[in-house]
Amino acid sequence: NFVGLENYIFAFTDRIMLEAFRNNLLWMIFGTAFSVGLGLLIAVLADRSRFEKIYKAIIFMPMAISFVGAGVIWKFIYTYKGEGVGRPQPWLTMPPWNNFFLIVIMVWLQTGYAMVILSSAIKSIPAELLEAARVDGANEFEIFFKIMIPVIRGTLLSVITTIVIFSLKLFDIVRVMTGGNNGTNVIANEFYIERFTYGNAGRASAIAIVLLVAVIPVIIYNLRQFRERRAF
Repeated sequence: NFVGLENYIFAFTDRIMLEAFRNNLLWMIFGTAFSVGLGLLIAVLADRSRFEKIYKAIIFMPMAISFVGAGVIWKFIYTYKGEGVGRPQPWLTMPPWNNFFLIVIMVWLQTGYAMVILSSAIKSIPAELLEAARVDGANEFEIFFKIMIPVIRGTLLSVITTIVIFSLKLFDIVRVMTGGNNGTNVIANEFYIERFTYGNAGRASAIAIVLLVAVIPVIIYNLRQFRERRAF
């Protein structure tokens, strides 16, 4: 039966959907900020170490693990047994902090990706430019913020938008770790529940369209950045 905009009204007014929007926003802000921030910091510091390859290999290693595999690994880390040394805590059942414990997994996975891309961009900065800045009296912080960041701005924005897209369509980690329970639900997981648990194809389709519309502006922005850098 034709229901008009009923499914879209549900997508924007239902309590669980509003919770999912809030959680996706947390993933987008904190997950992206920490992944890119740590990736950039490690890229800059490792570049000055003689053990650069070893450090980068260790940081990048989690990228070889699937998101489901990472979820299983961290579920063991967060397992609550109610006994043992100290005071065990049920980390995954403590809203809203359990969302941040899940975001840690995304940061663990995505930091290596951000590090590799940003490190490549930093290495492309002409050494003469950095040396000239040092000769002119610029300290390392001024070189970082006034030379490195502006020069790698395009790459930095591309990395940010890529991780933002990942955070918007996040599913695997939440599904494996909590199933969306205890205030950890996200949009993609609610789509899965509506379609495959409740069998409500209409609501699931509306949620999928909402997610698509949310991702499209970020994709368009990313493509424009690529075109400006003549990647296409």
